Amino acid sequence: MRTLIAAALICMCSVPCAVAQTPNPEFTHAVPMAVERGKTSEITVHTYPNQKKGYEGAFAVLFEGTGLAAEPLPKGEKESVDQLRLKVTVDPNAALGVREFRVAAASGISTVGQLLVVDSAVVIEQTEPHPTRDKAQALQVGQTLGGMLTAKEQVDVFKFTATAGQAVTVSLYSYRFFFKRHNQFDVLDPIVSLSDASGRELAANDDFQFADSLLHYKCEQAGDYYITVRDVDFNGTAAFSYVLQLTDRPFVTSIFPLTIAPTDPPKFKVDGFQLASADADLALNSFALPAPVGRHSIQLQSGGVGTNPASLEVTSHPVVAEVEPNEKPDQAQAVTLPAVINARMDAPNDVDHYALTLKAGQAIRCEVKARRLGSLLDSNLQLLNAQGGVVTANDDIHPSTKDSRIIFTAPADGVFTLKIRDLLYRGGSMFPYSLTVQLDEPDFTLQVDECRAGIGPGTAMPWYVRATRTGNFAGPIDVRVEGLPAGISVNTLTIPAHANDGVLILQAAADAKPVAGLVNVIGSAKLSLPDNQTKLIEHRAEPLTEMEMPGGGRMIWPVTTHAVSVCSKFDIAAVKVSPTEITLQPGQKAEVEVEVVRREGYTGPVTLDVLLQHLGSIFGNPLPPGVKLVDSGAKTSLASNETKGKIIIEAAADAKPFEKVPISINANVSISFVQKRPYASPPIWLTVLAPATAATK
Repeated sequence: MRTLIAAALICMCSVPCAVAQTPNPEFTHAVPMAVERGKTSEITVHTYPNQKKGYEGAFAVLFEGTGLAAEPLPKGEKESVDQLRLKVTVDPNAALGVREFRVAAASGISTVGQLLVVDSAVVIEQTEPHPTRDKAQALQVGQTLGGMLTAKEQVDVFKFTATAGQAVTVSLYSYRFFFKRHNQFDVLDPIVSLSDASGRELAANDDFQFADSLLHYKCEQAGDYYITVRDVDFNGTAAFSYVLQLTDRPFVTSIFPLTIAPTDPPKFKVDGFQLASADADLALNSFALPAPVGRHSIQLQSGGVGTNPASLEVTSHPVVAEVEPNEKPDQAQAVTLPAVINARMDAPNDVDHYALTLKAGQAIRCEVKARRLGSLLDSNLQLLNAQGGVVTANDDIHPSTKDSRIIFTAPADGVFTLKIRDLLYRGGSMFPYSLTVQLDEPDFTLQVDECRAGIGPGTAMPWYVRATRTGNFAGPIDVRVEGLPAGISVNTLTIPAHANDGVLILQAAADAKPVAGLVNVIGSAKLSLPDNQTKLIEHRAEPLTEMEMPGGGRMIWPVTTHAVSVCSKFDIAAVKVSPTEITLQPGQKAEVEVEVVRREGYTGPVTLDVLLQHLGSIFGNPLPPGVKLVDSGAKTSLASNETKGKIIIEAAADAKPFEKVPISINANVSISFVQKRPYASPPIWLTVLAPATAATK
């Protein structure tokens, strides 16, 4: 606790004088936040006003997926130091939709930025205010506009000309960019309206997909029409960026089914506007079979014209369709495990039931995928016993999704019923879902905190790995990093049996040159099968990005990309430790002497830790079970210019044996009350002896 309080106090005191600290670049927004497929265009990315020169020395841009490339452009004489121009090239066959990207600069890798890939011409909002119809900025049907609401009470008005009977769709994308943004203090909550030349409002929408707006209108008369964009509370900041699409092309708001098998020729029922038929079977524009298992961004064809993108899941499980009626428990559709059920909440108050016959001790996993695939469904999942009582339930898996998951072990033989509904009993064609029901077999998932590493030559940075075990799997998990750039290495890591946490220590060689790349963290484990057979299971770890919340809290949010770079600006040159190998008997303590080598120019405070923690919450703990840090006698807070510290580690009397578990001592430099930049020591290999072994020593 003393370490936490000291770290918090140092962090609070250091914020006003953080000039000497070197933060990683923090992305806030881009103008525009959309790029056209098949074109080369220019965008400007921004950082926080108080993070001057955040993109200084930018040398690489890394994109999620394929088909996008970018290069930093030289800074103009009148350009602000907190922005960077990029020349972005998008392949003609690049998938539509949102892509993560990151900028590698002198001070490290940026937080997650996002761009929307579209297949329409992209224009930028004019700099002159246009809050009224007489000052409205001209926009053409078929264009995508990148705009900003930079000040309170700002209103943006756009004028377009329609022919008689022309139907248009106005789609705004902004709030959905917010979820992966590092700073969670302000968010644009847009509202969009459409009016005629006299100012009469014809249509409006506040919330459609989360807080983003969507409206459709048929212009009966030829003439000029006006689109108004504002924040619902008339708020505005320098980071309130949005993408406004105006189209008369086919527009899909939902597809059904959401999940297909790898070899199924996919056909979809769709909901939306300007479709060849409101309930037509639409084919995929281009989708090679067999399709890889996982999530895909797809484009459909309606009347020979490509639609906006939609999300589709490909599964290796058998796919079955919902069979109505199943609104009551006694109408429950029987399901054989494993299966993926494609279904919809067809109308308000719809409730679906599925019957599962289980044996005593049989464990199942039931998971809904809806919001993650673009459905409006906010699922609520319950499991009922034969008497209709609720034995377990779930609303949201995680704050990052409204989807639900249940894991359950049957206490006795019997028939159990899955009940699924929308939380608010909404329904309709835009409320499809995919429900996976399978045995909860031995398995695991991995997450890594953080999602980026900017490492100076000769220095190191920790990534904390956490395993979530399922199906009573308790075996060791080997973790590796694939795709590391030249000059960067990482320790071997095996998360021991019955443990869940570990640490990867990424180290840059002393002569490493600036380089950047996306990497994958992979976990693998062997399962014991009957007849002395084994099965290898492997999973890609999910990267977690740090969120800085109002009130000083820290939240972690799943993202797609994991990025590493060698950077030239940093504060700590080395973290030296002695010893680098520790063997503890149960009940024994060990001291680690720490020397922090500061780079010239950094004289500020440093805190030492083995854990990743903030305000009492532990986000990463590589110490094996039964091993802890000891505050008494330790020195973990280094004041200005101090370089020497001490960490004390203790094994409990009943600590389980572990052999050569890697840990690191981290020198944390506070950037803000929440954000710390950790500099890691080389791996310290920790062994805890078995009691019998210890007794013979």
